[in-house]
Amino acid sequence: MAKNTRIAFFFICDLICFNISYLLAFLNSAAVSEGQLSVSDAAGRYMDIYPTGFLILIIIKLAAMYISSAYKIMFEYAGSRDFRRTSLSLGASTLASVTAAALVGIGPALLPQVILMSFIFDAALILTIRGIYFKRFTGRKDEEEREGQGLRRRYAQQKNSSGGRVMIIGANRAAVDLIAEMQANESLGRKPEIIIDDDKSHDGDILLGVEIVARRGEIRLRARRQNIDEIIIAKPDVSKRQLASLLRECVKTRCRISMLPLARSSGKPSATWTASVSELRKPTVADLLGRDRPRVDHRKIGDELKGRVVLVTGGAGVFGSELCRRIIRYKPRRLIILDIDEDGLALLTAELESYHTAETEFRAVIASVRDATVMRRVFNAFRPHIVFHAAELKQIPLAQTNPREAFLTNVYGLKIACDLADEYTAEKFILCSTVRAANPVNVASQCKRTAELYIFEKNEKSHTMYSAVRFPNLIEGRGNVIAIFEKQIAQGGPVTITDEDSVRRFISSEEAALLTVLAAAQAGGGEIFEIGPGEAFGLSELAEAMIRLEGKNLGDDIEIITTQRRAGELVTEEAREAMQRGGPAQAERIWITEDRSATKLPHWSQLWPKDPEQMDDNNVMEILRLVFPTYKTKAEGVTSRGVRVENE
Repeated sequence: MAKNTRIAFFFICDLICFNISYLLAFLNSAAVSEGQLSVSDAAGRYMDIYPTGFLILIIIKLAAMYISSAYKIMFEYAGSRDFRRTSLSLGASTLASVTAAALVGIGPALLPQVILMSFIFDAALILTIRGIYFKRFTGRKDEEEREGQGLRRRYAQQKNSSGGRVMIIGANRAAVDLIAEMQANESLGRKPEIIIDDDKSHDGDILLGVEIVARRGEIRLRARRQNIDEIIIAKPDVSKRQLASLLRECVKTRCRISMLPLARSSGKPSATWTASVSELRKPTVADLLGRDRPRVDHRKIGDELKGRVVLVTGGAGVFGSELCRRIIRYKPRRLIILDIDEDGLALLTAELESYHTAETEFRAVIASVRDATVMRRVFNAFRPHIVFHAAELKQIPLAQTNPREAFLTNVYGLKIACDLADEYTAEKFILCSTVRAANPVNVASQCKRTAELYIFEKNEKSHTMYSAVRFPNLIEGRGNVIAIFEKQIAQGGPVTITDEDSVRRFISSEEAALLTVLAAAQAGGGEIFEIGPGEAFGLSELAEAMIRLEGKNLGDDIEIITTQRRAGELVTEEAREAMQRGGPAQAERIWITEDRSATKLPHWSQLWPKDPEQMDDNNVMEILRLVFPTYKTKAEGVTSRGVRVENE
């Protein structure tokens, strides 16, 4: 029931109840004191007094009930505390009416029988109506049953060191469960002080004795004013984007932060889910950077992948693994996972074992994409219809100081797989690239851009359709800045950032993989699909937020220090402006880049000798100068957005 409707309902009910109570109390008093007075005579006398007497007292009672916040109580989720609060409000209204009667001189209302009986009738009628409302509109068990033995057994098992004054975010059933548990079990050490909710209709309401404030912008202010120790996000039905927005507000306080797991990820039906303090967990950086899952045409993807042979190179990496998890759900006839990482392959194959059926099988192949002989055997044995090339060396500082390895993996390995896809007539070849290839100013990004240029030249001469998919940094990346920050925080700091102005964009591997297979389904050859733009975060802001999420304070527990920029690192990785919705990419968060082949590759005989394994770092730098004439050598450094970056 809406707030205003609820208030009007109870106000009218109370008005009727107060009238009935005074009438019954007066009739009872008249019968006791005058004995032979008939009911009709007593009622007539009551009506004579009513306009200048009892009506004024009823109005005073209603005003007292309103002032004492009796109409702000959300009886949809009422508990024993709320019924006690209503009883106290009734007592206060009776006292106010007696005081007014004495001041105005309304004698009949001062009779002890009238005072006592009217209060008894008030309590009986008003509390009964609220009890019926609670039962009728919620269908929930009464408070005594909620606090029964089953709940107490859960309390006995609860071991949580957190405590103090608590702010709850969310005025819903989950919040009711948490507040009731905290109030019933003082050993938890948590005391609910305030509820923050986005629904303005709840502003000023009272939920189990706790005030609701419908202003998210007051999270920091209320946390400071009310000395809040912990913020609990009790919104299991919230979207990932809304959760991320809430967390960005919460991390600006100095409070510990806890949250209930999202109902969608927990697998529990939200309608019957009973929340518990034992289920609270710390938010993660993935929650902070999370975005809602994009809407995609799964039927189109299924039509593309079902019954096909799919090869994923670099399949044991963070992105490659997620890509394999996504692909196998569409029931390909065979999924070939190729990587040089033995441990990663073993873990992934064990995880995917449940998908192994008569119509879907997978094979794990330990091989390097740089080994042309083994790669040929793989293509000859499995004849893949679709190839996802995710094998790469992607760490910018390591690529900058090891250009030979970066080139052989990102370019030479790509050429081997690309040529074999053409030779064995694969239908599609999808290069998993990076948004950095749009502005290639370091070895890693230039190698990826060179790979893109090669597949576009190949696309013009082959029956195989070659396309590239670019995406930003992955949240789950094992060597990215998030992983570094997590390790530094776990060690007690300090957290190091390379530049206070540095900004990075992040995307989850799940989203990147889903959109990559969608792009593959839409690919017609020659496109650069860009996924993004990803959630932007300043590195200093991200470091501070991650410190807060761990329940630590910046400066007191962990410090942030600024070091020098790493080799080949840019200040910002901006989303591409040269992106345009259109063509086959009529999908959420996927664009087709119009800038496709502004740079032409030299003839491959100029790019490496007959035996590429004999190349050294100097050979690679000479090759990159041929492809990108404006590129600076390691000693000369590069310039990004007007800022000189030394490539150490």
